[in-house]
Amino acid sequence: MTMLEDELREMFAARAQTLPAAADPAGRAIRKARRTTRRRRTATGTMTVFAFATVLGGAVAAQGLGPATMTATDPNRVTSQNLWGADQPATSRQTQLPTMELPVDLLVGQQLWTSDGQRVDLDHVGDVSMIAKVPEGWVYSDANTVRLLPNSAGTPVTLSGQAEWTVSHDGTRVATNDQGTLAVTKVTGQDRGTTIASSPVPATAAPVTFFGERVVVASDKGFDYWSAEAPSRYTETWNAELLAVFGSAGADTAVGIVRGRDKLLCLVDVTAVKKGLKIGARLGCGELLARALVKLHAALSRDGRLLAVAAPSGLQIIDLDKSRINAASAGKKQTQVEALVLQADCPITAVDAVVWSDARTALAQTDAHGIFACRTDGTKLQVTLPPDVQPGWTMIPSYGAGK
Repeated sequence: MTMLEDELREMFAARAQTLPAAADPAGRAIRKARRTTRRRRTATGTMTVFAFATVLGGAVAAQGLGPATMTATDPNRVTSQNLWGADQPATSRQTQLPTMELPVDLLVGQQLWTSDGQRVDLDHVGDVSMIAKVPEGWVYSDANTVRLLPNSAGTPVTLSGQAEWTVSHDGTRVATNDQGTLAVTKVTGQDRGTTIASSPVPATAAPVTFFGERVVVASDKGFDYWSAEAPSRYTETWNAELLAVFGSAGADTAVGIVRGRDKLLCLVDVTAVKKGLKIGARLGCGELLARALVKLHAALSRDGRLLAVAAPSGLQIIDLDKSRINAASAGKKQTQVEALVLQADCPITAVDAVVWSDARTALAQTDAHGIFACRTDGTKLQVTLPPDVQPGWTMIPSYGAGK
């Protein structure tokens, strides 16, 4: 390296005699070369860089820098590649995720985009606010009406007036609160659109999930339920400890979230008793995001075994069956139940919505990078979106045996 430095100083002495001796441009260039291996500088107007570019390029224009075409065949030759190192292709420095085709439908603006490529205009007044896929079509609502759009894309069936609503896990029923009337309506068979049961409820009681044949409602008072199997007049029995409830297809147990120690949030079993929703065994605690309490940021798998929920570390898939085994082994010493039992923890952040596409794949819609898939084996994939998708799209959750 000493011989190379000497040669460089001699060339600067011969070609840059008008520069002040104290500047020592060759020594400066050598020190910069030692500090970096891949950075390249262009002419910036200073005489030092201009003179150094003259040596590297082998040809100088009066006001600029000529193209350097020398090849680094001799390690002692003064070339930009020898001094700075060759640039590497960008693809070699970036890890590309495996991809998968879009497995769910999208709401794009006011239009339904199915995963098999159909584009369907929705009959609506005002913006479409919610939509869900069920075996016989799509349930959606606008400012005035809740409708079922059949798979045949035929005439929509009106289910309710303006209402808060939710879908049963098998996709056969919809619960709505239409200005103080809680009703369960069929969305399958020839009699779809028929009301099965109803009861007066507070106008603020929003249906959030089904719990077997029960409808779970939420308000600023907490969570409660009403049974549509043996319908009777609803009686308020709010549970203020519950922060969220995720229903299940089974009739015995739901999953809830309560506050734990040290600002942690804990999953608990929830059962229905005469006096309302009862909190049971603690299934584990963790640093769940507060926004995970909103139903868009957590989703129960269709079989009720797994809960996908946004957390600071990423998208967590919680194994509820194993969590219940841990809780049972702890017995009455519930304080020993500390951590959530994770099936997977995928590094996906800034999650806006979570849905399940099948029994082993949860999808996370993010605010900047589209959709990522998190599988139960911990695999993370990038989901391919349609090339012409427009801003404002959202994933459509699916219920029941249908897609």
